[in-house]
Amino acid sequence: MAHTFPELLREILSESLLHSVRMLPVLVVTFGVVEAVSHRAGMTWLKKGMAHPFLGPVAAAALGLLPQCGFSVATTSLYVEGLIPTGSLLASYIATSDEALPILMANPDTIAWVLPLMGTKLVWGAIFGIAVNYGMRKARSPAERLVRHRAMGDGGDLSVEGLSRRHTCVGTGGTIGQIIPHAISRALRVAAMVFVLASLFDTFGHFFAERLAGDASPVQGAINPLAASFLGLIPSCATSVILAEGFSSGFVSFPALVSGLTANAGVGLLVLIKESRSLSRTVGVIILLVLSALISGFLASLGTP
Repeated sequence: MAHTFPELLREILSESLLHSVRMLPVLVVTFGVVEAVSHRAGMTWLKKGMAHPFLGPVAAAALGLLPQCGFSVATTSLYVEGLIPTGSLLASYIATSDEALPILMANPDTIAWVLPLMGTKLVWGAIFGIAVNYGMRKARSPAERLVRHRAMGDGGDLSVEGLSRRHTCVGTGGTIGQIIPHAISRALRVAAMVFVLASLFDTFGHFFAERLAGDASPVQGAINPLAASFLGLIPSCATSVILAEGFSSGFVSFPALVSGLTANAGVGLLVLIKESRSLSRTVGVIILLVLSALISGFLASLGTP
């Protein structure tokens, strides 16, 4: 028997609320761990590691997997100051997933996709970053390489607090009493976004299901990798939530999810646009980021049934 609209709306809202409440414990634990690690990890070793043209992208991609946008901001700050190469910056951006990973891990229907997603972004981020560094290294003159090598030796305030003083997604304190409230606050904020987005996606899903009744064409994967790549460029942590919830609801295919999250650097891209002194370099980074997103989506489609 067909539901009336108020009954359908009540059912959708109750399901979305239950979905959001169930993932709250996982979100709190995940963000608490990330906050603790972030505040206790010194960043001087990060500069030295990511400054290397070949090992740097591997380190940047590994750190980018942490579900927060603080490291994309940190790598952007290092890049703007000329302390890490473009490939390391891109590797960090490609691996970043912000809130998507906790959301996928907290959902029993999508948890099986977490490791394939992380593995794809880690490997692709490292490979693409190394390729970019190698290409730019070959194109650079010996004099430019000498100037860049000297720039890499400069120090500065590279603590998490120092790098995130202007732009941050993490708390400013490092004690348990400061970390736990911030983790809970962040989890509640993400859960609220999930509730709203899940309700919207479910409503659209019911609407399209009725419209397409009897049609052989499924609604599954309505957002393709190209559209997801440009969606991912929106410099907001909320973008990753949209992509994760879209994947859970069937509007975003796995290749599109990979493309969207590859292009999504959180607020790191916003910091780059605002702080970079070279428009051409910023545009070049964005073009390379979109290109990497499209290629990653194509590669993911080859291994997805």
